Formats: sequence, C-alpha cells, structure tokens
Amino acid sequence: MKPYICLIALLSILSACGNKEAKDKVATDKLKDAAQVNVVVGIGKIEPEEDIIQLSSPVNGIVQEIRKKENDTVKEGTPIVILDHQLEDGKLRQLAAEVSTQVNQIKVDEASVGEYAAKYNNAVAEVSRMQRLLDKGAETQQAVDDANTNLKNYQSNLKRLQAGVEVSKSKLEQTKAALHVAEIERDQKTIKSPVSGKILEMSTLIGSSIDTRQSFAQISPLGKTIAVCEIDELYADKVVVGQKAWIRNVGSLDTLSTGTVYVAFSFLKKKSLFTDQSGEKEDRRVRTIKILLDKPDKLLLNARVECVVDISGNLKK
Repeated sequence: MKPYICLIALLSILSACGNKEAKDKVATDKLKDAAQVNVVVGIGKIEPEEDIIQLSSPVNGIVQEIRKKENDTVKEGTPIVILDHQLEDGKLRQLAAEVSTQVNQIKVDEASVGEYAAKYNNAVAEVSRMQRLLDKGAETQQAVDDANTNLKNYQSNLKRLQAGVEVSKSKLEQTKAALHVAEIERDQKTIKSPVSGKILEMSTLIGSSIDTRQSFAQISPLGKTIAVCEIDELYADKVVVGQKAWIRNVGSLDTLSTGTVYVAFSFLKKKSLFTDQSGEKEDRRVRTIKILLDKPDKLLLNARVECVVDISGNLKK
C-alpha cells in the first residue's frame, strides 16, 4: 500500500511542475506579445508644407493704408500694406525735375558745340585761304599768324564745350541712378505678398508704426498641408519614410486625417516644436518627421495634434 501511495504522490508533484512550466511559458509569451509595438505616437502640429511666412517690412514707417485683411487670399506681388510715403514722393519729384533740367542742359551744350564747330571750320578755311594768299605774296605773315591764333582759340573753346557736354551727360546718369534708388525706396513703402496664399493674421492698424525687426502678418502659402511631429528617441529608429499614419486630437481616439511619412530627419535634436524660449533647457531628444496629409480640411493650422505612425510592417520583416 505504501509504494502505491508514494507513486501517486510522485505523479502529483510531476503534474504540478508541468502545469507551472506551462503557465510560465504562457506568461512569457504574453510579455513578448506586449513587447511587440505596432504603432508609435508623437506630438506634432499642423503646418503648410512651405511653412507659415512671417511677413515684415524692409523699412520702418507709419501705416497709411491696409489693402488686405485676415482670411483674404493673395497672389504673389499683391499689395498688403501701404506705408506713408510723402517724403519719398517729394524726393522722386525733385530728382525727376533734375533729370529734365539736365536733359535740357545737354541740348544747350550740344547746340553750343555745334555753333563753335561751325566757327572752327570757318577758321580752318580762313587759315587755308590766307596761307594761299601769303604764298602768292598777296597777304602778310602777320595776318596768317593772327588767323592761326584765332583758329587755336576756336579749337580750345570747342574742346571745352565738348568736355562740358560729357560732364552734363555724366551728371544726368548720376541723377538717373539716384532717381532709381528713390523709386526703390518708394516701392519699399508698399509691402507686397512674397507668395500666393492666405493671410492668417494681421497685427497692425492704420496709423500704427511698423518696425523692420518684427513681423506684422502671417501668410500661409498655397500648397499641401502637413503634420510636423516629434518622435521620442526610444522609438525614433522605428519610423521610416513611406509608413502610414493618422492624426488625432491630443487625448482623443477619433481620426481627423490619414497620411504618409515622407520626411524623417536623420538626427535627434533637443529643442522641441513647443519650446517657446530659445534658451530653454530640453533634456529629452526627439526625431522630427513630416507627414503628408490626405484630408487636412478638418485641421486648423498650428493645431497641436497626436501623430500615430503604423510601424507593424517593420515587425513583420
């Protein structure tokens, strides 16, 4: 009877050990499955593919006129804001008058040159005539010498007048160059859109001052809309170009748009998209990716979103 009882006890112990090993294997398999990450989530924001343009003025000035307002569409070169330009207009009128005066002066100088050229030619003919008379004994040497002196005076005056014409022409070119610069300065008082797109924000009013050091408007260029996202360094190497992704509000499970990863930066950086101060310390490292959105209509530019990237294709490989 005792051997029989011992055999039963031994079988029970072996059975219990087998069950424990089976349970441990199931638990291990479950942990392995849990370790299989199918998606990576990052924080990002919605932007135009060409980025939002911060429009500023090339010159300081007082706003005289506002041609466009927020949500208006603009074409490249469309005037948006006109600054006060009375001084520039006055300078343009002054230089234009100087150009006109110098053009007329050149005409007067050229007429004087023509007049003296005729006198010079007559003096040349007179010297030749008197030289022939001298050769025949019909004129004195003194008369010939006087004619030559007179010819040299005409020649000297003619050269002086011709040089005066060249000086007047040089002054005209200088004034035209100054006029061109004044036109550029005047044009800078009209601030135009550098691209075709939509005005997102206008932060100036008529009568206010515009400074070259800060922007007064934001323009969204025409083109595709993207999501610029940051992936934590722990999963950064799992994201590759071509992976599918979807966008949702932070903390929500509702998909706002789908898309495809088309840019994945080849380095990690410390500064975050949402770090407002350039000197702020940022410990974590992130990888920036860009997702081209399929249907961005429901998304607002600059909106903070979650970017969910499907990396399951990596796991299958």
